[in-house]
Amino acid sequence: MSDKKEVQTMWSESLLEHLYLALKKNKENELILELIEELRAKEYDDEFIIQKVTMKVGATGAARVTALLSGKTVGGSNAVSGAPAEKPLSKADQARANAAKKKSKEGLVGKIKGIFGGS
Repeated sequence: MSDKKEVQTMWSESLLEHLYLALKKNKENELILELIEELRAKEYDDEFIIQKVTMKVGATGAARVTALLSGKTVGGSNAVSGAPAEKPLSKADQARANAAKKKSKEGLVGKIKGIFGGS
């Protein structure tokens, strides 16, 4: 890919910060992969991303990113971390969640907002 050794733009720095936060909050693999794809599109290679994650999040986050990049994970966000699975939603909560998903077909910016505790 590229031999970038440092972050070149504020948007790239923001993407990295969101990646760190998503890893710390144990967000879904899909979101993490989407952030990584955005960074790759900005010509940052996987080694650079893993190095940055290791410095900011630690070995657990780096192991998760490495596993995601190699395609060795299956399932949800708990596949690599070993964290206990959350209890299932009630029917009412599930209905609200489904309605919210249908209502908002959000892009990356909307997903990033969700990292900070939004819907």
